[in-house]
Amino acid sequence: MRPPHMPVIRGRSSARKTIYICGQPRFVSVFICLAVSLVLWFSSCGLLWVLYALLAGILAIVLHASLRTPNLKARLNTFREEFRAVWRNYSEL
Repeated sequence: MRPPHMPVIRGRSSARKTIYICGQPRFVSVFICLAVSLVLWFSSCGLLWVLYALLAGILAIVLHASLRTPNLKARLNTFREEFRAVWRNYSEL
């Protein structure tokens, strides 16, 4: 459907043109689609699964942050230096 009639002004209009879907402004159809999807999501109990997944993700992040070893790069460098020292001792034999 065509948007309501607007007067013709010479040159480009500075205002953005409104997009119409079935004769209604775009935000009305977006709001209707959003409301329908939220009702279907809530009625199908999909909301609970999303909340469970979000909770599991946050729990995994907290667990990882609390169990990770601090200063891993320094520990790896120390291991490398120890390995080189042992390798030098073997090569001298």
